[in-house]
Amino acid sequence: MLSKTRNIPYWWLDAPRPPEQPQDQPASVDVAIVGAGFTGLNTALVVARAGVSVAVFESGQLGEGASTRNGGMIGPSFHKLGIDGLRAKYGLDRTNDIIRESIGFVDYLDTFLKTEGIAAGFERNGRFRGALRPKHYDDMQRQLESLQKACGLEGFMVPQKDQAVETGSQRFFGGVVYTTDGGLHPAKYHDGLVARVNKAGALILPHTPVENIDRAAWGYVISTPKGKTRATHVAICTNGYTTRPFAGLRRRVLPLRSAMIATAPIDPTLMCRFMPKNRIYGDSRRMVAYYRPSPDGKRILFGGRATGIRDEPTRNAAQLRTSMIEIYPELRDVPIENVWSGLVAYTFDHAPHIGQREGLYYAMGYCGSGVARSSYFGNKLGHKILGNAEGVTAFDDLGFDSKPLYTGNPWFMPALLTWHRIADRWGL
Repeated sequence: MLSKTRNIPYWWLDAPRPPEQPQDQPASVDVAIVGAGFTGLNTALVVARAGVSVAVFESGQLGEGASTRNGGMIGPSFHKLGIDGLRAKYGLDRTNDIIRESIGFVDYLDTFLKTEGIAAGFERNGRFRGALRPKHYDDMQRQLESLQKACGLEGFMVPQKDQAVETGSQRFFGGVVYTTDGGLHPAKYHDGLVARVNKAGALILPHTPVENIDRAAWGYVISTPKGKTRATHVAICTNGYTTRPFAGLRRRVLPLRSAMIATAPIDPTLMCRFMPKNRIYGDSRRMVAYYRPSPDGKRILFGGRATGIRDEPTRNAAQLRTSMIEIYPELRDVPIENVWSGLVAYTFDHAPHIGQREGLYYAMGYCGSGVARSSYFGNKLGHKILGNAEGVTAFDDLGFDSKPLYTGNPWFMPALLTWHRIADRWGL
């Protein structure tokens, strides 16, 4: 069922990558931003609208990275935030501040899209997260109660006997619904951002990789294959694509490859049974799986960890198809039409980070939940560069730590992912 699978994001079918106009690299700007994903574009929008000159440097084609390769699923994703670790390190009050701010990420993006008039198909239908084992259900219930107490998170438990209301899968022992979560079309969102950044007067430079940043008395010199640009401030917004020129940040994030597949159209009766409330979905496995109906409601888009660090479409499609069939056995004979992958960035404390390091502004480390986080952090980073009070966040000054001997090459991840697969299989 994989012989005719195309290695292209499903999102690009409705929103193909736009034609690009050649741009000259400027001799100088007030603010240089490295990375034209959701973070960099949101940062550029704030700064450019303040009347500051901005150039956004993008190493590849616009929207070629994770911003248009993700699942378009939006939520604070508290189960990825490392709440227990944050409380142990920063204490209850600081962690609760972080949690309360996180719950507003979805509201922020909802308001932003409406205010800007970006038609990205955003719908807040909630998220169902299935428990693959009875213990997982109990853990979910405890976490939900803790979050409701800490920040008033909206959600409810779904016992196994009632889960048909949420999912047609028989694989789960109940689950939890987070009612504020939602989904959108990430490529249409990215295209809308590009249009508004251009209108605000910022210069976006595709196919202009930054090779070096040198410090000068008055600021920085940005070197690319096309030339040099002087800048007063520089923001690194590269997340999972942070490369060697930014070694200090690169060794603080773990670039992991996430992959997705899109099925061929599915019988509408099955789709209605599988996803009766048109929510976004996930489950409790260590290896992370996320799935949702396509915006037209005809397909299932299913994602999870890739087979390795490099893009291996055939292996990724086979692995994800197997995972999908474990949840929905009825899809065994449904062809897979699209497979694609991209890089996400995890951090060692499982929290996103924003601030300055060695004079460079940055926001990154969204831990696989980047659509809302990167949008919010990009906006805040723009205000930080401008020196505005609106730039203050509960995430400021979190210790952005690395590990001894780690340089940014996650060579150990295949072995770790293999262990996670074994642990999922044996319920460890």
